[in-house]
Amino acid sequence: MDNLFQNSVVGQIKIGSVSVNRIGLGTNRVSDTPEVRKFLSQAVEGGVNFIDTAHTYSGGSSETTIGNDLAPFADNLVVATKGGMASGGGDNSESFLRSNLEDSLKRLQTDRVTLYQIHRIDPNVPIRQTMELLKTFQAEGKIEHIGLSEVSLEQLEEARQHAEITSVQNQYSLSFREHEDVLEYATKNSIIFIPWFPLRDVNGQPDLQAKVQPVADKYGVNAQQIVLAWLLKKSPMMLPIPGTLSIEHLRDNILATTVKLDDADYYLLGSLG
Repeated sequence: MDNLFQNSVVGQIKIGSVSVNRIGLGTNRVSDTPEVRKFLSQAVEGGVNFIDTAHTYSGGSSETTIGNDLAPFADNLVVATKGGMASGGGDNSESFLRSNLEDSLKRLQTDRVTLYQIHRIDPNVPIRQTMELLKTFQAEGKIEHIGLSEVSLEQLEEARQHAEITSVQNQYSLSFREHEDVLEYATKNSIIFIPWFPLRDVNGQPDLQAKVQPVADKYGVNAQQIVLAWLLKKSPMMLPIPGTLSIEHLRDNILATTVKLDDADYYLLGSLG
């Protein structure tokens, strides 16, 4: 499949020495089947070079599938994963985090994770202690960059006192802007902002989709693409990771990077949320 980012108007984002295209792939539903492996290969062929996963996704099957299909990873491919306390349990103790990381490395069939994200801040473990442990992992050569997930502005600022933070992954979309302050701070400080569930607005919200559709029609795209285009214009540090197992949906998501949304339509969409 040809590179679908070739007509992108939104540029790329640097993660260390790698420039990644600004639509990534979320893999929380990935499992190890021939069909899914084929899809992952096609995604990378199409230009996706940022893939987000986690120790907990599909009971570990997400990482295993990515490793089985794509390892050894190309130099221009960033596979980011998450470990530690998650919504389903766990903690950020040294033993649990180290165990998670070792599992992830084994499943992904690599000796180093380019971007390692803390899935949740553990209220029972000081942020400084967690950051110091992640810096230990860096010194051991097991992770390169540190990211956070579902953090408040105060937690992000505290974490930055103890370690360099490359990215933040919080829920954010046209109709869910609880973390506006985190996004503004990330943009100002050149921290990558990875919104999860970026298509919340057009999946299960028919009233909002009906309001978005006229703008999408104007640009000759669908509602999902116009919502992604809005996110990409919102901040140059925005890196959405819509999850899909459909090559057709992936193609649509990527082509959102070719939509040059004008200011009037950008502000109109913003008023709908």
